[in-house]
Amino acid sequence: MKKIFFFLFLLPFVAQAQTLSGMSDAQQLGTLAGLALACNAGNRLDDFQLISSYIIANQASSEEQRKKAFEQFAEEKMRTYNMQKAEPRESCKTILEHFYNLPIFGATVYKDGTVKFADGRILKPYNKLSPKEKKKKEEASRNYMIPPKR
Repeated sequence: MKKIFFFLFLLPFVAQAQTLSGMSDAQQLGTLAGLALACNAGNRLDDFQLISSYIIANQASSEEQRKKAFEQFAEEKMRTYNMQKAEPRESCKTILEHFYNLPIFGATVYKDGTVKFADGRILKPYNKLSPKEKKKKEEASRNYMIPPKR
């Protein structure tokens, strides 16, 4: 019983010591979004979340992975936000200085969902259509007009 109590006592400190290297990309992006939200990053947070959502969506290979990644992003964002508000480890001034200089802000998002990074890497959009659905969509569709009733 004493071991369980001791473990529960240390659990919050272990969670705070978790590094970004052991996290998925979605969790890392969520951590940054949570810190920026806690420090009132404003419009840059909106830009960051837009680019992040495209990155997360484009990296998923299935709808289930995509959904899981967005859940991880949201959970990590709220966890980090709450942690920063409860007991800040860094000042918001320092956090925002680092946040505004992130390389992700050099990325370009195109109309079709493609993300091009400043270093030249390109992420193509996740395609939800199966090969059968693609073929069906590519085939010419006919519109039959119904003649008006007289």
